[in-house]
Amino acid sequence: MDKKTKKEPGIKEWAIILAAGALLLLLSVPDLFRGKENEAADSKAVIQQNVTQQKSYAEQMEEKLEELLLKVKGVTSAKVLITVKSTTEKIVLQDTETDTESLQEEDGGGGLRSSQKVMEETKTVLSGEKEPYLTKELTPEVAGVVIVLSGAEAENVLAIAEAVQALFNIPAHKVKIINN
Repeated sequence: MDKKTKKEPGIKEWAIILAAGALLLLLSVPDLFRGKENEAADSKAVIQQNVTQQKSYAEQMEEKLEELLLKVKGVTSAKVLITVKSTTEKIVLQDTETDTESLQEEDGGGGLRSSQKVMEETKTVLSGEKEPYLTKELTPEVAGVVIVLSGAEAENVLAIAEAVQALFNIPAHKVKIINN
């Protein structure tokens, strides 16, 4: 019995071979493990975009107001700070389906029972690019305005305050003008 016998692979060997093959297959698909990271990055990008839109609205209004103030007689420099209460609000189109079922039963004793079941389903309408269809976009509400300017005459400061109140529909106590 000195013959060398060849052993055929057993169950353990086949299991090891299959596990190694499956591991190689999983490692060859690069995006398999990055999917959740990409989703998190995408949601962070959406949040950042919303913050940027909020900032850009306030910054745009600040720039426009600064340009306007430099046209006022005597004003040599102007710096504006605008604060907002919220972010831009986007109103999407929604489709609502309502289904109503009514049931009336008469029992053996002559009594009458009625029941009504209402089911309502609301779906957001999507555009061709799978984005929600926007019906309206509301700009943020201005909370307050601070203006630092140089060279304005006293009567112009009052006119500037009234103009800011009218532009942003805010009361006088939410507008502060500092004239250096």
